[in-house]
Amino acid sequence: MEKISKEGKSIVIGGGIAGLLASRVLSEHFADVVLIEKDHYPENAGPRNGTPQANHVHVLLMKGKQILTELFPNLERNLLDKGAHKIDLLADARYLLKTGWAMSFDSGMYTIACTRQLLEHTIRNEILTHYTNIEILEDTRVTGLVAGKNKKEDEVNDHRTIVGVTTVFQNAQRIVYGQLIVDASGRNCETSNWLEKLGFERPPETKVNSYIGYATRQFRLRAKNNHANWKVMIILTQPPDNPRMGIIYPVEKDLWWVGILGIGKTYPPTVEEGFLDFARRLAGSEIYEAIKYADPVSQIYGYRENGSRQVHYEKMKNGPENFIAFGDSVSAFNPFYGQGITTAAIGATILNKSLRDFRRKRERKPTKDLIGFAKEFQKRIAKVNSFPWLLGTSEDLRWPTTESQSPNLFTRLIQKYSNHVMLLGPKSHIATISFFEMMHMVKSPLVLFHPKIILDMILTKIMNIQR
Repeated sequence: MEKISKEGKSIVIGGGIAGLLASRVLSEHFADVVLIEKDHYPENAGPRNGTPQANHVHVLLMKGKQILTELFPNLERNLLDKGAHKIDLLADARYLLKTGWAMSFDSGMYTIACTRQLLEHTIRNEILTHYTNIEILEDTRVTGLVAGKNKKEDEVNDHRTIVGVTTVFQNAQRIVYGQLIVDASGRNCETSNWLEKLGFERPPETKVNSYIGYATRQFRLRAKNNHANWKVMIILTQPPDNPRMGIIYPVEKDLWWVGILGIGKTYPPTVEEGFLDFARRLAGSEIYEAIKYADPVSQIYGYRENGSRQVHYEKMKNGPENFIAFGDSVSAFNPFYGQGITTAAIGATILNKSLRDFRRKRERKPTKDLIGFAKEFQKRIAKVNSFPWLLGTSEDLRWPTTESQSPNLFTRLIQKYSNHVMLLGPKSHIATISFFEMMHMVKSPLVLFHPKIILDMILTKIMNIQR
């Protein structure tokens, strides 16, 4: 990152991965960054109340890995030293599609596999070690936003400008002031209610409710599991017949997360017999056979979620100044597809670029003069999020139980076409790697329209007709 003259203070609401990434970027633009988290962080990598989904599989997509290692150059080495695994997305993983097992080959595309707790803990340690202008307030709950005139009399703000947040720490109330407030509090954020209380219009929302649920347990696999030729195994749903999905994923300490997932209210049980029976009813028997001979080392964790939600701050006619929504607070995705961490990482790069562009456009005026920035950022982030939103809702909309607004013709065509490309996985090398490049957000959906992929699709249809 280029050197910037820093001044002023920014505030980040929420100390999860999205909030940590936002703080990392803001530390390059502001003299002080205050990160406010309602939980008390565990001393070592472990769960906390604010992340009920943390005891489940979290796949770090390739694009997310690239951005995280750019922001934190020591991150990959530190994760691997703590027992994380380096995974080639196609050589080390097996994927069962409706048309068979996807091709396996050295792709040069890799990610890091570990628990979400270890990833968040390691990122936080990187921040505490290397970024002294970031202050973390733990056990502190944000209860609302403050609009109007800042306590500094020389700063002019109107009722549309957010100048701080109200907080509670050990029953003591306090206002924390800042020049930019970033909401990274997650999918259950209170932002729309806070804005309404201040007289703002409620931002419109788009929801895709697919009624998903998953159950996860940690295992130690035995030698007889014969997993020498794979490190990750995923058995996908098979619309419209089988709404069940399963995944085996390696984490630190030579342990494995096993997740079973269901869509359309096909919720997996959290009792042992039901867990195994659900795994037995996946489209393939491989995951069931693996855990049948494995040693469980944790309880079964359950989690249910409605699906995906977008909050359209970019559509507010008179939105707040000096306040932006970030990460799941603006666009929360179906956890099935592992997009959350990567989308937050992409959002961090957009936040950094947006602040730089805004300063240049304003002829390098002080950072605290950010009137107009919020609207520009929300438009940018909405545009960027439209790509993962398209990918993440494509599977949801293939199930009749999903509740949503009808997608437009373009969306339906892209979803149908990308599904056809995915099903070429067992036979087409280029279709396989192109589909994974798209799903891991390193390339746009245009990569699927390679002439060889189109030819493979035509030939496959001809062969199916002849049969």
